Amino acid sequence: MSLKEKTISGIIWSVGQQLGAKVVGFLITIVLARILVPAEFGLIAMLSVFISLGNSLSDSGLSSSLIRTADANQKDYSTVFFFLI
Repeated sequence: MSLKEKTISGIIWSVGQQLGAKVVGFLITIVLARILVPAEFGLIAMLSVFISLGNSLSDSGLSSSLIRTADANQKDYSTVFFFLI
């Protein structure tokens, strides 16, 4: 398998994963909208903003950069740990 084929395959899998996550999230939102009363659904919507913000910070790349760092020290580990908490 050439580098071009691997790249295309990786892009297809990444797009599929992102699309699948969005579809599942959308379906869960529809189910919750049908089950919950509007006030409770609004509370869930407000909480989802903070959950999305936390996920964005978690996926910011600090963990992967720490893994790639050859000479990481305890200060680096604790910085990433406390930032992600």
